[in-house]
Amino acid sequence: MCLNYNPVRVYLACMFKYTEELIIFAYNADAARIAKGWTQAVFAYEVGVEPAYLNKILNARRQPGFDMIHRIAEALGVRAGDLLNDVPPEKDLLHFKELLSEKHLRNQERRNKEVGTGKHHQPKSAKTKPKEGLNANK
Repeated sequence: MCLNYNPVRVYLACMFKYTEELIIFAYNADAARIAKGWTQAVFAYEVGVEPAYLNKILNARRQPGFDMIHRIAEALGVRAGDLLNDVPPEKDLLHFKELLSEKHLRNQERRNKEVGTGKHHQPKSAKTKPKEGLNANK
């Protein structure tokens, strides 16, 4: 047995790798969506999920299960392995991480302002196909 074994350090290393893989998946799925010219609402319709749920996946806030990864890949017309394994250039990945951080901070600020105002977000349904061009590239 290794005397320097630290389970916390091993756990954190695994979580870092998991987070990186989640971000790579989100980057690749979002890049493929944009290449198709789809909004997130159209993409959600094609996958068959609520736009809010897909948004969380594309912003690396939710871990998609095996079935969801394949549904996303099928909707995009790509292999699931490509979404998981194609590591983007370091510069592009860093920029994507910065965008995710900025979105998260803006959402936190918005939620903090809305506390106590009674404003509630009403999720859009994925049951009806949204109009093309609506909220382009969001």
